[in-house]
Amino acid sequence: MADEIVIYSGIHCAPCDAVKHFLHERGFEYTEKNVNKDKVARQEMRDMGMLSIPVTIIGEHKIQGFDQTALETALGLK
Repeated sequence: MADEIVIYSGIHCAPCDAVKHFLHERGFEYTEKNVNKDKVARQEMRDMGMLSIPVTIIGEHKIQGFDQTALETALGLK
């Protein structure tokens, strides 16, 4: 079974959209937590030491921004 994927995203966030598109195009399901609408999600992200979006969590991997190489590595595509 693949690791759960969680994306901390926001409104009007082009890098967030890029991460979601990347995952969708490759058939990966994910949970999205919008930090603009969800104060708990915002605090979860801060508690991880992350201050800007997107943040993608894949297992033990924490990826900030849209980093295709890091996403591919975390997903076992490289």
